[in-house]
Amino acid sequence: MARPCPLCEKELLRPLRVSQVEIDTCPRCHGLWFDRGELERFPDRLPARSFLAMKGQSFSRCRKGHPVGRAEAVCPTCRSEPVRCPACAERLRRVVTSASPVDVCPSCEGVWLDAGAFEALAGVTDTRPPPAPVVMPQARSATAAAMECSRCGVGLQVSEAYAYDGDVYCGACRPPGSVSGAAMKKGTPGGPLRRALGALSTLSLAFSLVATGCAHTPGPSEVAASYARALEENRLADAYALTSAPPEAQPGFLEHYADASVRQARVKEVRTALPELQARAPALTLVQAKEGWRVVEEKPEDAPRAALRGFLEAVGAGNWDRAWSLLSEPLRARYTPERLREDFKREPQSAERVRRARLALEGDVRVTGAGAEFPIGQDRAVRLVREAGEYRVAAIE
Repeated sequence: MARPCPLCEKELLRPLRVSQVEIDTCPRCHGLWFDRGELERFPDRLPARSFLAMKGQSFSRCRKGHPVGRAEAVCPTCRSEPVRCPACAERLRRVVTSASPVDVCPSCEGVWLDAGAFEALAGVTDTRPPPAPVVMPQARSATAAAMECSRCGVGLQVSEAYAYDGDVYCGACRPPGSVSGAAMKKGTPGGPLRRALGALSTLSLAFSLVATGCAHTPGPSEVAASYARALEENRLADAYALTSAPPEAQPGFLEHYADASVRQARVKEVRTALPELQARAPALTLVQAKEGWRVVEEKPEDAPRAALRGFLEAVGAGNWDRAWSLLSEPLRARYTPERLREDFKREPQSAERVRRARLALEGDVRVTGAGAEFPIGQDRAVRLVREAGEYRVAAIE
């Protein structure tokens, strides 16, 4: 009997053979499920017991990626249920490692890996979590504080803590919208945490002066690098704080980047653009705001919609050079602008395909790390792929 995907509602897992081992994968999110003992059959990956050993200090997550504490029945952010094991329906535990987060089942000892996590874990030799923020020796003694994460109970210094709605969290358990202790500015209200974090604002400013010798406003490259690092480490609230988007757009941002493959694609784009960065580079724009430089993060569907619209407008205007330039690399290799024009003239269904694509342009779009799809009914879609940070048309149907 097919098992349900932990992340995708109403999606069933399918068998997938990898190196003579049959595991399960989701055709939508491309995550992988390993039953007990299956991960051990890949000698260049850590065994499941390495992750299971950390389950006592872990939390759960909902389908949108929000953390759910062990004592919480539903997600405190979106009120949805935590993800569950596809084999036994036990709540999965989220284990954060230096390479990639992993979801484990404490009951049947199965392991779930998001898309890209299996590759990220190749050659990893330990499960240590990402390092805590570095604190200069001069400031470390002042940051010591007797605090514990309200979800997993791990001990914290002020510089390692995240404050949210009257509670303190570690980096692994912090909910979206939490405020980093290390980044808190002077005058930031602490709510019920003022007593615990009251000295933090002054200390944060003092640490900045110790580290740099003077007040420093980060430039575009520093902001972009911090933005990529926050996405890579799945610190989505910190990444969002470095964008120019308004507060009301944050839920959409968190939902979009809950997908590990989408995060990885964006990190690659940003880091590829960094050497060329002034205030704008391919796939990356920064604007000067009163708080300093900020990354412009458009709605996920804006870029593929603009690319498809540009292609259809070029076809409609007979601008075949422009239309050809908006094709994916494999199609550009097969066509020339002249051959593209001839194909559209000779193909009886071309006008109907263009009409359906125009209708799809006004409908929904599914964005992934690899590209985007505009459904047009009967299991057909206009498909775009991402090449060098730009969307290109790969198929009309």
